[in-house]
Order: sequence, then structure tokens, then C-alpha cells
Amino acid sequence: MTAVVDGIENATLNSGAKAAARSRLESTKQRFFGQVLLSMKLPTVIAAVERHLAEGASVVLQLVTTAESILDRRLGDLSPDERADLEVDLSPREYI
Repeated sequence: MTAVVDGIENATLNSGAKAAARSRLESTKQRFFGQVLLSMKLPTVIAAVERHLAEGASVVLQLVTTAESILDRRLGDLSPDERADLEVDLSPREYI
């Protein structure tokens, strides 16, 4: 259906597209299972935060991202000249 593999001969028609599709699938699986693992840890983290707050302590939580969407936006904003001399800032400056 996507013209990546010939349905009759089962031959790969576009190896780059097939590799890209597999890569996308694997990264999606990693993000999914990362979220599953994170959700399993949250009850323990929330209980620890509540305990520390009840004791009068300060709590700092760090949120970590792969910055994939930021990278996509930064690359999309680059001109051809800027792409030739690639220097990309991945800091979330628009949120600060």
C-alpha cells in the first residue's frame, strides 16, 4: 500500500523508505515503553514528594526530553546557507 515493498514479489522497492519506516516504528516503541515505565514510577515519586513536603523540605523535579520536536522546528527554520554551516541550539528558549 505504501509502495515500499512489491506485494507480488515481496521485493523492497525503496530501501530508504523502508529503513525510515522501521526507524520510526522503533522510536515510537521506545517512547511508548518509556512512558509505561515512567507511569509505573509515578506513585513512588508522588509519595516521596508528599513525604518531603510534609517534612518541610523543598522538592525539585526535573523533566527530561529528547528535544526531537525542538530539533525538527530548528531544522525547519534554517536557510540553505545555515544548513551548510550547521549550528543548532536545542534549548527550549521559546518557553523561557
